[in-house]
Amino acid sequence: MKRPATHALVVGVRPTLTSIPEGALSEPSPVPGLRNGNGTLGRRGYSGPLPPRSHGPHSYVFQLFALDAPMELPDRYTLRQALDEMTGHVLARARLDGTYERR
Repeated sequence: MKRPATHALVVGVRPTLTSIPEGALSEPSPVPGLRNGNGTLGRRGYSGPLPPRSHGPHSYVFQLFALDAPMELPDRYTLRQALDEMTGHVLARARLDGTYERR
């Protein structure tokens, strides 16, 4: 089975942030502290779901990790670098699964 694409990576979400405003996951982020990494499609930031028309439902998974320490990552970090940096520091995790289809 093909591994799903990672559309967006974001670090630096402060524990005091109660919501993420529209456009906050764009590149560059207008929210202080938020940093975008390189998704597996080679892009930074999140532009929303855009599957091909009449391609059927596409699944999307959003995950949020609470860590016990800030992440020290290079400017154009990758998913592998983020996962390696998180190892041993995850306090909690939230997950939201959704589907979207363009007709």
